[in-house]
Amino acid sequence: MATSLSMLTEPLVIRQALAKDRDMVGLTIDFFEIEWYEAYKSRMRKQTQGGVEVLVDKGNRVAFEDGDLLYLSDDRAILLKMKPCDCVVLRPRSLQEVGTICFEIGNKHVPIFITDDNEVCVAYDAPLYQLLLSGGFELEIEERVLHPLQMIKAYGNKSQK
Repeated sequence: MATSLSMLTEPLVIRQALAKDRDMVGLTIDFFEIEWYEAYKSRMRKQTQGGVEVLVDKGNRVAFEDGDLLYLSDDRAILLKMKPCDCVVLRPRSLQEVGTICFEIGNKHVPIFITDDNEVCVAYDAPLYQLLLSGGFELEIEERVLHPLQMIKAYGNKSQK
């Protein structure tokens, strides 16, 4: 008789994401949800939506991405799911405006995300929102998933491929 993962006394240990090219047809899919700011954590412990206790123990700070395959067995797959959050979304009208926006946000030491559609996104922060609004920028508050690979880093933006 197979043991249910939710009945384990020890957590399921995840050391890294698995290759995404796995066949998951017919498997029970469970989701391990994290917040955008947890993507780089090397160690965390929480339950999947299905109640499986998971311990992430990566030993590095390589970011997880939405949809990463964390666990695979004959009958179950656990996928990483990034929780959406309220974001300030800016649509710069020029390259100069991009620089000004990033300067203002950078002064607040808030992570900046640039989407594939050239939008600038930050996690919602009321004082920052008011500052950007008073600057006359085109912005909206939207619920979005902030993807770690879209985050701009002041110390370099090396690809993690």
